[in-house]
Amino acid sequence: MQIKLIIFTIICVTVLAGCAHYKTTLTNAKGETVTCEASGKSGFITGYYLRRGFEDCVNAAKARGFEEVSQTNQKPKRD
Repeated sequence: MQIKLIIFTIICVTVLAGCAHYKTTLTNAKGETVTCEASGKSGFITGYYLRRGFEDCVNAAKARGFEEVSQTNQKPKRD
């Protein structure tokens, strides 16, 4: 019984202690760019709101004529 409680506690702490980071860059026909970004602790509730806020930003930019930049076309950063 105690082992199940310990495993349950570890799973709950792991799920509630995670972090989330969403980021994308969108560009329009004029070459203007918009970056949508959201990051923070990713719990059951906060993870949903982080993702939702990020998706709202992307959808608003797309409604203004912006499109997501393909990650394969970006040059790698040099140190």
